[in-house]
Amino acid sequence: MRDWYRRLECPTCKAVMGRACRTSNGHPADHHRARRDAAGPLPYEQWKQRGLWAEPKRFTMPAVLKEAEKARTDYNVDLALGDGVAVVRIFLAERLGIALKDEATLDRIDDAVRQLLQARGPARSADLVTVLASLIATLLSTTAGPDGDPEALFDSLISAQVNEARRLRAIEKNRSHG
Repeated sequence: MRDWYRRLECPTCKAVMGRACRTSNGHPADHHRARRDAAGPLPYEQWKQRGLWAEPKRFTMPAVLKEAEKARTDYNVDLALGDGVAVVRIFLAERLGIALKDEATLDRIDDAVRQLLQARGPARSADLVTVLASLIATLLSTTAGPDGDPEALFDSLISAQVNEARRLRAIEKNRSHG
Protein backbone atom coordinates (compact mmCIF):
# COMPACT_ATOMS: atom_id res chain seq x y z
CA MET A 1 0.00 0.00 0.00
CA ARG A 2 2.83 2.39 0.77
CA ASP A 3 4.19 1.85 -2.72
CA TRP A 4 0.84 2.87 -4.16
CA TYR A 5 0.92 6.20 -2.34
CA ARG A 6 4.62 6.74 -3.05
CA ARG A 7 4.18 6.51 -6.81
CA LEU A 8 3.64 10.28 -6.87
CA GLU A 9 5.57 13.25 -5.50
CA CYS A 10 4.05 14.58 -2.26
CA PRO A 11 2.48 18.03 -2.75
CA THR A 12 2.88 18.83 0.97
CA CYS A 13 6.51 17.94 1.80
CA LYS A 14 7.79 17.59 -1.77
CA ALA A 15 9.08 14.04 -1.13
CA VAL A 16 10.13 12.55 -4.45
CA MET A 17 8.45 9.55 -6.00
CA GLY A 18 9.29 6.34 -4.11
CA ARG A 19 10.42 8.11 -0.91
CA ALA A 20 8.53 8.47 2.39
CA CYS A 21 6.91 11.73 3.40
CA ARG A 22 8.73 13.84 6.01
CA THR A 23 7.51 15.94 8.90
CA SER A 24 8.52 19.59 9.19
CA ASN A 25 11.46 18.44 11.37
CA GLY A 26 12.62 16.06 8.65
CA HIS A 27 11.56 12.82 10.37
CA PRO A 28 9.88 10.10 8.27
CA ALA A 29 6.08 10.04 8.42
CA ASP A 30 3.49 7.68 6.96
CA HIS A 31 2.13 9.80 4.13
CA HIS A 32 0.34 13.10 3.94
CA ARG A 33 -3.34 13.37 3.17
CA ALA A 34 -2.67 15.38 0.01
CA ARG A 35 -0.42 12.58 -1.32
CA ARG A 36 -3.10 9.94 -0.61
CA ASP A 37 -5.75 12.05 -2.35
CA ALA A 38 -3.50 12.56 -5.37
CA ALA A 39 -2.72 8.82 -5.60
CA GLY A 40 -6.43 7.92 -5.66
CA PRO A 41 -8.23 4.93 -4.20
CA LEU A 42 -6.35 1.69 -3.65
CA PRO A 43 -6.97 -0.88 -6.42
CA TYR A 44 -7.99 -3.76 -4.17
CA GLU A 45 -9.84 -5.62 -6.94
CA GLN A 46 -6.81 -5.56 -9.23
CA TRP A 47 -4.60 -6.78 -6.41
CA LYS A 48 -7.02 -9.61 -5.62
CA GLN A 49 -7.12 -10.67 -9.28
CA ARG A 50 -3.32 -10.75 -9.46
CA GLY A 51 -3.15 -12.72 -6.20
CA LEU A 52 -1.41 -9.96 -4.26
CA TRP A 53 -4.21 -9.53 -1.73
CA ALA A 54 -4.93 -12.57 0.41
CA GLU A 55 -8.52 -13.52 1.07
CA PRO A 56 -9.47 -13.55 4.74
CA LYS A 57 -9.38 -17.01 6.28
CA ARG A 58 -12.77 -18.46 7.06
CA PHE A 59 -13.02 -20.11 10.45
CA THR A 60 -15.70 -22.71 10.87
CA MET A 61 -16.50 -23.69 14.41
CA PRO A 62 -16.27 -27.45 14.99
CA ALA A 63 -19.55 -29.17 15.78
CA VAL A 64 -18.36 -30.12 19.27
CA LEU A 65 -17.80 -26.44 20.14
CA LYS A 66 -21.27 -25.57 18.87
CA GLU A 67 -22.68 -28.38 20.99
CA ALA A 68 -20.72 -27.15 24.03
CA GLU A 69 -22.07 -23.63 23.59
CA LYS A 70 -25.60 -25.00 23.20
CA ALA A 71 -25.18 -27.01 26.43
CA ARG A 72 -23.93 -23.91 28.26
CA THR A 73 -27.00 -21.91 27.23
CA ASP A 74 -29.47 -24.79 27.71
CA TYR A 75 -28.39 -25.47 31.29
CA ASN A 76 -26.88 -22.06 32.13
CA VAL A 77 -23.62 -23.64 33.33
CA ASP A 78 -19.92 -22.80 33.12
CA LEU A 79 -17.53 -23.71 30.33
CA ALA A 80 -16.14 -26.94 31.80
CA LEU A 81 -19.54 -28.47 32.50
CA GLY A 82 -20.81 -27.38 29.08
CA ASP A 83 -17.85 -29.13 27.45
CA GLY A 84 -18.53 -32.30 29.45
CA VAL A 85 -22.21 -32.25 28.48
CA ALA A 86 -21.27 -31.82 24.81
CA VAL A 87 -18.89 -34.77 24.85
CA VAL A 88 -21.41 -37.05 26.56
CA ARG A 89 -24.15 -35.95 24.12
CA ILE A 90 -21.89 -36.91 21.22
CA PHE A 91 -21.33 -40.30 22.84
CA LEU A 92 -25.04 -40.79 23.37
CA ALA A 93 -25.73 -39.86 19.76
CA GLU A 94 -23.20 -42.46 18.63
CA ARG A 95 -24.15 -45.13 21.17
CA LEU A 96 -25.14 -47.63 18.49
CA GLY A 97 -21.65 -47.44 16.98
CA ILE A 98 -20.11 -47.87 20.41
CA ALA A 99 -22.34 -50.84 21.17
CA LEU A 100 -21.24 -52.42 17.90
CA LYS A 101 -17.60 -51.52 18.68
CA ASP A 102 -17.38 -49.59 15.42
CA GLU A 103 -13.84 -48.15 15.14
CA ALA A 104 -14.91 -45.35 12.76
CA THR A 105 -17.45 -44.09 15.32
CA LEU A 106 -14.87 -44.13 18.09
CA ASP A 107 -12.44 -42.28 15.82
CA ARG A 108 -15.05 -39.58 15.05
CA ILE A 109 -15.74 -39.13 18.75
CA ASP A 110 -12.02 -39.03 19.53
CA ASP A 111 -11.53 -36.35 16.85
CA ALA A 112 -14.40 -34.29 18.29
CA VAL A 113 -12.87 -34.49 21.77
CA ARG A 114 -9.45 -33.55 20.41
CA GLN A 115 -10.91 -30.51 18.62
CA LEU A 116 -12.63 -29.45 21.80
CA LEU A 117 -9.52 -29.84 23.91
CA GLN A 118 -7.31 -28.12 21.36
CA ALA A 119 -9.66 -25.17 21.45
CA ARG A 120 -9.82 -25.26 25.25
CA GLY A 121 -6.54 -26.71 26.49
CA PRO A 122 -3.95 -29.50 26.27
CA ALA A 123 -4.43 -31.95 23.42
CA ARG A 124 -2.92 -34.98 25.20
CA SER A 125 -5.81 -35.36 27.65
CA ALA A 126 -8.33 -36.28 24.92
CA ASP A 127 -8.02 -40.00 25.68
CA LEU A 128 -8.87 -39.42 29.33
CA VAL A 129 -11.98 -37.42 28.45
CA THR A 130 -12.97 -40.06 25.89
CA VAL A 131 -12.75 -42.82 28.50
CA LEU A 132 -14.68 -40.80 31.09
CA ALA A 133 -17.42 -39.88 28.63
CA SER A 134 -17.62 -43.50 27.49
CA LEU A 135 -18.12 -44.62 31.09
CA ILE A 136 -20.83 -42.00 31.62
CA ALA A 137 -22.59 -42.97 28.39
CA THR A 138 -22.47 -46.66 29.35
CA LEU A 139 -23.81 -45.89 32.82
CA LEU A 140 -26.65 -43.80 31.39
CA SER A 141 -27.58 -46.51 28.88
CA THR A 142 -27.63 -49.08 31.67
CA THR A 143 -29.62 -46.84 34.01
CA ALA A 144 -32.16 -45.96 31.31
CA GLY A 145 -32.89 -49.64 30.80
CA PRO A 146 -33.66 -51.49 27.59
CA ASP A 147 -36.70 -49.35 26.71
CA GLY A 148 -35.48 -46.06 28.22
CA ASP A 149 -34.01 -43.05 26.47
CA PRO A 150 -30.44 -42.32 27.68
CA GLU A 151 -30.52 -38.79 26.23
CA ALA A 152 -33.66 -37.86 28.19
CA LEU A 153 -32.15 -39.39 31.32
CA PHE A 154 -28.96 -37.41 30.76
CA ASP A 155 -30.90 -34.16 30.33
CA SER A 156 -32.86 -34.76 33.52
CA LEU A 157 -29.68 -35.69 35.45
CA ILE A 158 -27.85 -32.54 34.33
CA SER A 159 -30.86 -30.36 35.15
CA ALA A 160 -31.18 -31.96 38.60
CA GLN A 161 -27.47 -31.49 39.33
CA VAL A 162 -27.50 -27.84 38.23
CA ASN A 163 -30.61 -27.12 40.31
CA GLU A 164 -29.07 -28.83 43.34
CA ALA A 165 -25.84 -26.85 42.97
CA ARG A 166 -27.81 -23.59 42.74
CA ARG A 167 -29.87 -24.54 45.80
CA LEU A 168 -26.73 -25.31 47.82
CA ARG A 169 -25.11 -22.06 46.69
CA ALA A 170 -28.20 -20.12 47.85
CA ILE A 171 -28.07 -21.85 51.25
CA GLU A 172 -24.36 -21.00 51.63
CA LYS A 173 -25.08 -17.41 50.63
CA ASN A 174 -27.87 -17.12 53.23
CA ARG A 175 -25.59 -18.59 55.92
CA SER A 176 -22.85 -16.09 55.21
CA HIS A 177 -25.27 -13.14 55.24
CA GLY A 178 -27.47 -14.28 58.08
